[in-house]
Amino acid sequence: MADYEEVTASKKLAGFIEKRKTVFITILIVLVCLLIGYVVCASIANNNKVKGLQAIDEITFELTDKSSSLSDSEITARLNTAMEKASAYTSKGGIVGARANMLCADIAYQQKKYAESADFWKAAAEKSKKSYIAPLCYFNLAVCSEETGNNADATAYYKLAADNKNFVMRTHAMFSYARLLEANGNYADAAATYTELNDSFSGDAWANLAKSRLIALKKDGKIE
Repeated sequence: MADYEEVTASKKLAGFIEKRKTVFITILIVLVCLLIGYVVCASIANNNKVKGLQAIDEITFELTDKSSSLSDSEITARLNTAMEKASAYTSKGGIVGARANMLCADIAYQQKKYAESADFWKAAAEKSKKSYIAPLCYFNLAVCSEETGNNADATAYYKLAADNKNFVMRTHAMFSYARLLEANGNYADAAATYTELNDSFSGDAWANLAKSRLIALKKDGKIE
């Protein structure tokens, strides 16, 4: 009886599939096409990323190759050319766009166009929020903000860089953050950051400077 029911069920399933085989085949074709489309798109995206990074590397090489022997006018010309070429990639997403904005930011900084450099660093940071590049972008954005006299933004961006525990310049960022807090008269918070820096990174050059600032603040009666 069980065998009969199993055979009957199998026949019913086979009949169901047979009657609707066109639908099943269509669904299968669609799924295969979607898979192929995904693979093709992923391949194209990867190729575009590779080409974009190669282009940025070439622009950087053209900018820096044998630059030590160039005159000021030749250096200026190279900077302008590199900026023009790299700008074509700044609107790209991901690492390509981030790298292009970083290059443009560096060029603008060399030209003492600090506000423009800050804009490029900000764009680079937004395109790489979850990567190792982000804290470097925030740090340089803080430097540019400080150059333009915008200490409020500089303080905030130094803090973002300092909060990243994997940032190789973290102690520098922490000291700069505390330095601006101190400059703004926020001695208590500055001292707290100096203390954290000194306690957590004993022996580091920036920790040593933090220790000296703590001594100076106590001597001046600005903290207890």
